Amino acid sequence: NTRLLVAVDVSGSVSDKSVSDFYGVINSAFRYGFEGVDVLQFDCGVQSVITLTKAVKNFAVSGRGGTSFQEPVDYAHENGYDGLVILTDGYAPEPILPEGFKTGLLWVCEDQECFDQHKSWMEKTGRACVMQIG
Repeated sequence: NTRLLVAVDVSGSVSDKSVSDFYGVINSAFRYGFEGVDVLQFDCGVQSVITLTKAVKNFAVSGRGGTSFQEPVDYAHENGYDGLVILTDGYAPEPILPEGFKTGLLWVCEDQECFDQHKSWMEKTGRACVMQIG
């Protein structure tokens, strides 16, 4: 019954390979029993929100501009999600959590370098980890 939102950073600083890896992480949720996952693509704004009910091989990416974490944080808060996972390279200003923000927040960095650079500010708002692909 957990309402989970996965926010995929599709800004210009994130490579196509990283976006593909991000979707690999989302696809893995279905192996762990998730029946549906809401996926939000963002750059400097919300580009799209869809509900996935099975793993996807092909996905369209829109955006590729600058990056703002505020939009996915606000969207999760306004729509009552229990959890928000942000898949990112971390290059954007730290978001300001809305008053009454109760959504669990997990930052997932695309690689160790990004994690090391951004984890200190990410851990102020939630948990942070790095993707291990392969």
